[in-house]
Amino acid sequence: MASSQARRAPMRLFTRNSAGPNDPQPLFVQLPLLWKAMIITSFAINLLLIGLLVGVVYFLLAWRPTLGGTLLNAQGFARGNVAELRDVVQQLQAAHIRTNIPLDQPLPLKGLGVVVPVDQETQVTLTSDVPLNLAGADIDLGAGNRLRAQNIALVLPRGTPLNIALKMNIPLDAVTIPIKLNVPVDIAMKDTELAPQFQRLGNVVDRLVYPVRDVVDLPDVQKPPPPQVPK
Repeated sequence: MASSQARRAPMRLFTRNSAGPNDPQPLFVQLPLLWKAMIITSFAINLLLIGLLVGVVYFLLAWRPTLGGTLLNAQGFARGNVAELRDVVQQLQAAHIRTNIPLDQPLPLKGLGVVVPVDQETQVTLTSDVPLNLAGADIDLGAGNRLRAQNIALVLPRGTPLNIALKMNIPLDAVTIPIKLNVPVDIAMKDTELAPQFQRLGNVVDRLVYPVRDVVDLPDVQKPPPPQVPK
C-alpha cells in the first residue's frame, strides 16, 4: 500500500541547502501537460518560421536576376495594357457614329394641305384639232386692210404649238411620294447620353491606376474625382 502511494506521488527537485532535513524547498513546481505541449508547439512553430524565412531569403538571392527580369516584364505588360485601356476610353469619348440609314417607304400627302404654286410661261402642242368660235374678231389682211366679222369659226389643227402662261395652285392631296434613299448619319458620342458614362468609365480606370502609376510607369495619370454613385 505504501509502495503504491509512493509511485503515484509526483517527482520533485529539491535544493541541497535546505532549511532542515524535515523541511525541503522545491526548485520549481511541475508544469501541467497542457503548458508543456504549448511550449513545445510554440518552439516548433518558431523553428518552422525561421526555416521558411531562411529558405525565402536563399530563393531570392539565388533567383534574383530571373525575378528582376520577370518583374520588368510584368511591369511592361501592365503598363501596355493599362495604357491601351485608357486610350480605348479616350477614343470612345471622341468617337462618332457614322452610318447610312436606308429609307424605303411611301409618303402619302393626303390631308396635309400640300399645294404646289405654278407661275411660269411654257409652250404646249395641241394633240387634236381645236375649234374656235370668235365673236367680233378683227382679221388683219395686210397692207393696212382689216376685216371685222361678227362671228368667226376657226379650227386649230393638231400639232399647233401654243405659248401659254401658267399661274395656278396645284393641290397634292391625292399624291403619294415614294421615298427610297440612304440618309447619312454622323453623331458625335459627346452629344449622346453615353458621353457621361464613358467619362465615368475613364475616371474608374484612372482611380485604379493612380495609386500604382509609378509602378507601371504612367506618371501622366492625374488624380480623378471621387466616385459618384447615384442614390
